[in-house]
Parts: sequence; structure tokens; C-alpha cells
Amino acid sequence: MNQPSTEGVNRGAARLSGFDEPEMEYQLLRGLGVCSYGGGTLGEIMVARENIDARMRGPEPAAADPARAWTASFSGLAQQVEEYGRRALAQGHRVSAREHLLRASMYYRAAEYFCDPYKPDHRRWGIASREAFILGASLLDIPVQVVQIPYEGLWIPAYYLTPEGNAQGRRKTLLVNTGFDGSSEELYFQVGRAALDRHYNVLLIDGPGQTGMTRLHPQLKFRPDWEVPIKAVMDWLCARPDVDTDRIAAYGISLGGYFATRAACHEPRIKALAVNSPIVDLKAYQLGFFPAGMADDPPELLLEWFDGVPSTELPDSLRALLKIAFFRFGTNSLRDWVRMLDAFQCRDDLARLRAPCLSMVGAAEGAEPMKQAEYFKAHAAGPVDEHVFSHAEGADAHCQTANLPLSAAVLFDWLDDRFK
Repeated sequence: MNQPSTEGVNRGAARLSGFDEPEMEYQLLRGLGVCSYGGGTLGEIMVARENIDARMRGPEPAAADPARAWTASFSGLAQQVEEYGRRALAQGHRVSAREHLLRASMYYRAAEYFCDPYKPDHRRWGIASREAFILGASLLDIPVQVVQIPYEGLWIPAYYLTPEGNAQGRRKTLLVNTGFDGSSEELYFQVGRAALDRHYNVLLIDGPGQTGMTRLHPQLKFRPDWEVPIKAVMDWLCARPDVDTDRIAAYGISLGGYFATRAACHEPRIKALAVNSPIVDLKAYQLGFFPAGMADDPPELLLEWFDGVPSTELPDSLRALLKIAFFRFGTNSLRDWVRMLDAFQCRDDLARLRAPCLSMVGAAEGAEPMKQAEYFKAHAAGPVDEHVFSHAEGADAHCQTANLPLSAAVLFDWLDDRFK
């Protein structure tokens, strides 16, 4: 942002500017995307973006680390906006309180994203995101139900939303599974609000290894047989009197495209599946972020070496990605992680997938996601419809981050036609 002029007339000091670094640019776009459903404001996010630059120009050498600058800027914004919300609530301004707290939740999530998962602040900002969301969502006209689904002696954190409170009758229901680094709080803004507007029940979950689960049960890691936790989720969902068990759909976002597909191949109670985008081979997908040939002969890189490798050899964004991957998969070795990915595939399971499917993919996501979407369409046993989001639609990015309303329209129009 520029300083406002002291002479004449100006429109304001804000100037839109992103990042040259692709991952930071995408994460900025991700934060702006949820503004469509109340998960942020352009002005607040652009102030945080300005503060990142200011911190990186600071006098201390550590300040030049973009991940630290990002985390500090967004955690500061989150605390400020949360304070607005708590003050408004204390003064009886429920709508203002709700809107502030829901935004604060997403700013805490942004801070959590680039925070080192092995440091206490990662969990601190994650729990703060959850708590701000729960308080804000309790002020909705129909409050969100905070759910604990029993799972292997522990519980899966989830949120259950219904469009009509305690009204009688069974309704269409959408189970939404996030991916590698999303959270069920974020799912509310990505798809939950849109589901309620269309009179769906919606269950937003974090499974083992996912963001919301690792905040609460860090010992649980990603597992390839996702049908196991989804069975527990479906048992809980199908026991509800307001769920039409003939009209339950699953929607997997990002890495959730693998999880939801794997689950639907083994879970006949899922009557329709949408994936954004389809992932049938997680190893090929994940290694698409790395230099060619790494899958065949990955160099050894141990977690304990990370902080000593200069940015010229291990770019900061790649370092951050590897740390969170090691944390969520439960390893400290690059070679072990690459080997673990072999189990995360469902190519051989697609012959069991007879439910109607919707494949959603952005045209700018790269060759590997498009290749896997084509394989999914060709090998799923049931009918597959496809929507490739284009640049002309403003929606060609991963998970249509820049145009969530269009993404929701494609998803729910398709589901409405399946569940007439």
C-alpha cells in the first residue's frame, strides 16, 4: 500500500500486489477466495500482505524468511480481528461478532499454514482457528454442531450443519473431506455455506493426519486405506434421523480427491461422488511438485538436516512443504516418505466405483492432475461427468480458489440432478 496523498482527492491508499514466489501467491489467492463466503476481507488481507514485505525488510536476518514473515503477519491480523469479535460480543452485537470471529478463524489458518509443524506455534494458531470458528459459528441463525465421531478409541473432529435446524424430514446430505493442508473450518467457507443455501445437510470432517485431526491427535497420521475412517463417519451419519441415506454424496477437495475416491470405492452407502480433482496415484501427484526423476532415485534428506540447508539448495517453499509432509505422514526421511506414497493409490479399486461421479479440475493445475482426471474418467465403473474450469471463467486454479461460487454452482447443480 502507498501512503495517501495530503493534497487533492484520492480513492485510497490500497494497491493490489501479489508475490513472485508461486506458493505464497497461491496461498494469498486462497485467503482471498474465501472472502466470497465471509472468510476474509480484501482490505485486511492486503494489509497483511504489506506487513509481510515490511517484516522481510527488517533488521534481523531471520526476518527475511518469508514463512516466518507470513506467519507473524497473519497471526497478528487474526488476533486483532478476534479481539474485534470478542469486544462486539461483549457489547451484544452478535452479527458483528460472528463476522469478525469467522474471519479471524481463517487468518489463524493462514498463519498455521506456513508455521513449522514441529514448533508449538503451529498447534497454537491451529487451535485458535478452531476456537474462533466455533464461537463465531455458534452465533449463526442455525448454529453449527461441533461433532466428535468415535474412531479407534479417539474421535474424528467434524462440523454438522443443517439448513432448517430441528425441522423434521430426511434431506440430501453432503460429506466433505479436506486434503493435505485444509481444515474443516475452511470447508465451511469453501463449500459448507453453499450447501446450506441449497438445503443440504453437510458434514465437514478432518480425518487422521489432516489439519484438524493433528491439532487434537498429533499421533494419528495419513493412512492409505481411507475407507476405514470413512466407515466410522458413515456409521455416524446414517444413524441420524434427518439424513436421507439414499441421497448421501461425498466430496473430496485437493488431496481429499484421493481420500474420497478411495473411500467411495469401498463404501456403498456413498451414492454419488465429486472430486476436485481426481487423484488415483498420490505418489505421482505429490512428486509432481519436485524435480523430475526424484521418484526413481530420491536423495536422502533427513528432517534434522533441514534447517542447515541453505535456501539456494532447498527453497523455503519446498522446505515448508517437506516439513508438513513428514509431519502428516509420520516420517523423518525423504526416501522413506517417497516409499510410503506407494500405498496411496486407488487405480486398482476404480472397478468397484459404481456411483455416479463428477470430476472437477482446473485447466492450470498442470499435466499430472489432468492425466489423473483422464484415468479416473476412463476407469471408474460408474458414469463420470467432467468439468474442466478455464482461465476465461476465472477458475482455472487448484480447487477453483479464485471463483468458489462458480465451483459450488457446478457441484450442486450436478448433485441436484443426481438426487431429484
